[in-house]
Amino acid sequence: MRPSAWIAVLCLLPGGVACRKPQDAGVAAAQEASAPVHVTTVPVVERPMPQLLTLTGNLRASADSDIAADVSGRVIATYVERGQPVKAGQTIAIVDSRIASLTATAAAAQAKVAQSQLEEARRDCERVEHLLDTGAISQAEFDRQNTQCTAQQFSAEAAEAQQRTALTLAGDSTIRAPFAGVIGERAVNVGQYVQPPTHVASIYVPDPLRLELTVPEANVAAIKVDMPVHFTVTAYGDKDFTGTVKFISPNVRETSRDLVVEAVVPNADLALKPGMFAVAKINLGDAPRPVVPRSAVSQDDTGARLFVVADSQIQERLVQLGQAVGDVVAVVQGVKAGEAVVVTPGPGVRDGARVD
Repeated sequence: MRPSAWIAVLCLLPGGVACRKPQDAGVAAAQEASAPVHVTTVPVVERPMPQLLTLTGNLRASADSDIAADVSGRVIATYVERGQPVKAGQTIAIVDSRIASLTATAAAAQAKVAQSQLEEARRDCERVEHLLDTGAISQAEFDRQNTQCTAQQFSAEAAEAQQRTALTLAGDSTIRAPFAGVIGERAVNVGQYVQPPTHVASIYVPDPLRLELTVPEANVAAIKVDMPVHFTVTAYGDKDFTGTVKFISPNVRETSRDLVVEAVVPNADLALKPGMFAVAKINLGDAPRPVVPRSAVSQDDTGARLFVVADSQIQERLVQLGQAVGDVVAVVQGVKAGEAVVVTPGPGVRDGARVD
């Protein structure tokens, strides 16, 4: 049988596949796409849901200090390293105090000289006062001598003050920790020359820490002392840490229109470190919100969306989500109570599709 005859036979078969034109296939695909889809829906309901205020901030040590030298000289010993815990008064470093001791000795000698000069000046004042009483000297001469006595007294007091300062510096050659904490860094080594402004070491108190947060002006009235704060840090993923609001700034910053608050965070295991960036949430209380099943929501880089059935047709909605509790999530914007949402959208669910 000739090929044309076979084609004729196939065209007569049910469906006529061999004779279907390309445009016929396109029409069939369009009919299939417009076919109604079967979906399961649930109504959107309202229920009390927590209102969470999301803030960002940084962890700070509850106390920190840069320890400086109080005396000039060379460092002859150091006793701490980075990360080492220290007690209050523990020795950080020792500075060679020989120069300070010599300065103190010289100041003490100068103070004695000034005291001797003061005693001599007082005796002179007593003599001129007697001479004034007897008329042996004029009032002008007495006033001049009395002024010298007063000036000498001031000189003696200045010399005594210099002596006390020199003695203090001589005694401060041992640099100590001002409070118990952990050494952040040691900035000097043996043999290095230091003087009073020189930074020697830094010390931190890591437990508890303070979480410093900035609250937008619109939310200032909602922040109260003793409110719990839950936060996460990048180093520990989704692990939840907790603190308590303890310190609230009395003023809103004019430049940024926000309020600085601090939450105290227990840190007995020292897992958290000062300087860490934190994302915190504060529960402002419950409020009625539309809620939908979590399975109804799909999210990607463009946002969150779900599908609503209205007038037997599917509508795709971009939504703004709130807090999730259990298997439901609050919707801040995008749907309202009473609307029907698709519970578990399948591959055939799309915007504009008809439902059966």
